[in-house]
Amino acid sequence: MSWRAPLEGRLRGMKTTVWRGRKEKDMVADPSKKRAALYARYSSDMQRATSIDGQLLLCRKIAARNKLGVIGEFFDAAKSGLTEDARDGYQRLLSGVRNHEFDVIVVEHFDRLSRDPATIQRLKQVFEFNGVELMDQKGVYATATDISIASLYNTIYKPQLAEKVRRGHDNAVANGRIPGSYAYGYRLRPGAPGERVIDESEAKIVLRIFTEYASGRSTRDIATDLTREGLPSPGATRHKNKAGRTSWNHQCLTGGRHGRGIIGNELYIGEIHWNVRSTVLNPETQKKQKRRNPEDRHIIVMKPELRIVPQPLWDRAQKVRNARALHMFGQTGKPRRRSVIPRNNEHPLAGALRCGVCNGSMRIAQSSRNGAPRAACANAHQRGTCEHTRSFDMDVLLEDIATKMELKLLSLKAIEQAMRAWRYERKNDRKKNSEHANLERRLRGLTTEIERLSYAIASSRRKPDELLKRIDECDTERETVEERLRLLGTSSEKVISFDQPKFADRYRSEAKRLITALKINPKAIETRVAFRNLIDSIVVHPVRKRMPYEYTPYLNSSALFSMNLFPNNRGKTREDSTFMYYDNVKSEKSVSS
Repeated sequence: MSWRAPLEGRLRGMKTTVWRGRKEKDMVADPSKKRAALYARYSSDMQRATSIDGQLLLCRKIAARNKLGVIGEFFDAAKSGLTEDARDGYQRLLSGVRNHEFDVIVVEHFDRLSRDPATIQRLKQVFEFNGVELMDQKGVYATATDISIASLYNTIYKPQLAEKVRRGHDNAVANGRIPGSYAYGYRLRPGAPGERVIDESEAKIVLRIFTEYASGRSTRDIATDLTREGLPSPGATRHKNKAGRTSWNHQCLTGGRHGRGIIGNELYIGEIHWNVRSTVLNPETQKKQKRRNPEDRHIIVMKPELRIVPQPLWDRAQKVRNARALHMFGQTGKPRRRSVIPRNNEHPLAGALRCGVCNGSMRIAQSSRNGAPRAACANAHQRGTCEHTRSFDMDVLLEDIATKMELKLLSLKAIEQAMRAWRYERKNDRKKNSEHANLERRLRGLTTEIERLSYAIASSRRKPDELLKRIDECDTERETVEERLRLLGTSSEKVISFDQPKFADRYRSEAKRLITALKINPKAIETRVAFRNLIDSIVVHPVRKRMPYEYTPYLNSSALFSMNLFPNNRGKTREDSTFMYYDNVKSEKSVSS
């Protein structure tokens, strides 16, 4: 739903909201009453949308019985109570709480806000901090004891609910229905939840994938051809508005570590395999992991009418797949999980490299003979949408960059560029501060105008249509001004003094410190932070085999004039700007690939 509050000022109780076509005058609250917001939610697509109507109707009766003025109604349909970010109505409700737009939140049950015990306790603290009270269908304000009891109930109820859902899914699978999303090559049967029918156009692509894979082609080559031909990839028909859905990733064919994907999906031979894996939450990292269930818990149901791939073709494809797994991973045929921290977090260049052809990000694709990570264009390596297929030794690239930095950053030309960057930034800061002051003056004027119109509405005996229209216009402009102020950030009239000799000394000192750190211990966290403070990105250009690397480092202008590369606060957000760059001089060192 859409919720907006155009009236501000002293008569804040006159805020309006539009909900499902109801008249605005029906939602105007009495200024003498406490301002109340209603919230409703149901969690499953299997439930009916009328649940929202029933909950809000009950909440309205509770508000009327307690003489509360309802100024907002929020709801989330088919959203789990264990999630927060995915619930738009919930997020708008919290935004109103933080802006002190409500005095009371009315819900049918506390679990409508959240089923997570920790979240309910935290919400109670947020409400108390912002002076907002919570009320359920009993019509009394919730106390800490009420919240504790609700948390205990949810702790007991969650596993019971999960067991009921699991039992319902198992029963659906036993009857030939499939809960959840549908696989590539199928579509939903209209009016029959859980039932699937074959999509003929996608089924032809599935047959082509199996045929080419069984003939010996690699999944990367197959994905590249499918992408080049613009054929719809898995999810394209379900996410028409999302870009890049015609790009195929070779992982969707083989399924990665868990071995699913298109090649390993038994549904293509008319078998429904259910409860093969479970998703568990790691309490330390709060990340979900998939684990394979014991064989006795697997549910297999035959569904011959869903077969797309003939059995001989399926057998040939699985034979090729098993042979490749044995060749790559040894006797077990399964990849072994590394017990070390991923290399992406250890290298100063991780996350900084970009492709010189498609400008996409580069990822660690393989390792050199000495174990050093090698970076390659992600679009070329995974999707086949870029022609830049060469990989680059990241250690050799970092060594060359450190050498060039010593020549470039400590030159007189580099110091002059840093000074120009400082002057440019100071000029922008003055413009920013001037615009900030103008916007603040306009914001105060709009607030005064809305307050004046609010008084006019309160004292008018006629229907104030024109005044309400003008208030809406002012409120819309005010939202635009507030967003612009947010983007500009905090106003700062303080001007940093600039002393040329001291600046040059500090510049040289910080640059030498970084260069020394890159040579001694490049993987130390202080070195990586300092390097990324200075380097915004490095564009790697394509070169022929056994030729020196060619790249263009882009520097952060803010780091050039401040030269505070080793900040004490590691979590401080840096402001990046890439208007300044230098081209490297080709290294004499040849690199073999």
